[in-house]
Amino acid sequence: MRRGSRDTAEAPGQDSFLDVVANLVGILIILVMVVGVRTRGALERSQNAKAAVAAAPQPTIDVQSAKAAAEDVEANINSLSRRIESAESAVALRRMERDNVHLLISSLEHKLAEQRAQLDDTEREKFDVQNNLAATRGELGELRRSRQAVENAAAPTAVIQHFPTPMAKTVFGKEIHFRLLGGRITYVPWDELVDKLKAEAPQKVWKLKDAPRVTETIGPERGFLMRYTLRRAEYALETKMGTAIQRGVELEQFTLQPVSENLGQPLTQALQAGSDFRQLMDSLDPNRFTITVWVYPDSFEQFRTLKQDLYQRGFLTASRPLPANQPIGGAPTGTRSVAQ
Repeated sequence: MRRGSRDTAEAPGQDSFLDVVANLVGILIILVMVVGVRTRGALERSQNAKAAVAAAPQPTIDVQSAKAAAEDVEANINSLSRRIESAESAVALRRMERDNVHLLISSLEHKLAEQRAQLDDTEREKFDVQNNLAATRGELGELRRSRQAVENAAAPTAVIQHFPTPMAKTVFGKEIHFRLLGGRITYVPWDELVDKLKAEAPQKVWKLKDAPRVTETIGPERGFLMRYTLRRAEYALETKMGTAIQRGVELEQFTLQPVSENLGQPLTQALQAGSDFRQLMDSLDPNRFTITVWVYPDSFEQFRTLKQDLYQRGFLTASRPLPANQPIGGAPTGTRSVAQ
């Protein structure tokens, strides 16, 4: 009796649990069916899209034509590169030939001046007369050619500006030095550094006690350093007692080194009114000063322009051509400038 009542009391709870489980199973089944339907639909749409893409006509690419065009472009580029290299080589060769001619002319001028300096007064006068005669004949021939060109011309011709070239003269007076490099003109403090050298060199003689030569530096002065070398020297003197050896100190050489690569200013700016170069030229007397220009191969054309400007202002100009990368310098055995 007691047992039957306990079973009766627990029965409703078990039925409720079974109902919950059945409901959950049903929901899961429904979810599985929904997911399966959606997955199948997505799969069908994907297959239809792939079939449509496969059925669409594909554009054809002409690979051979594109390759041929690329090869033509490359061939044209290579041809232009070869032409550019050939032109650059020709220009460099012509520039080298021009520089060599300028250097040769300058060297001949210096040799001519040295030969003239070795002549006595009578021979030197005769030498000057011959040079003046040759220069006059050259100018006369040029004037005759100019007159003939004017007479034969059917239309008015342009006037050719002529700058006569005077006979070369060795410079013994006051010189003002400039450097012309890369088309830029720079004042060279030659006299200032030489004066400092004269004052300092006697104080460095003691260093030659233990060395045959010694090198010192002065400056910087206006953008340049001076490096000079002193050396011990021996001289043989003939006396009544025989040959005597006299020892001393002498200057071997000196060079001027720039402290910067871009000293000075372009010549076109320097020739304009108000520039530092123009102000310096205005302060100098052409009858007392000679302009000496240390010119490098890359600035020969600018030197011609500078020389014409200085000629118009009444200055004599001395050119000192230098090979590329060689510094300005001097030595006791050097030659004097030759002005025109």
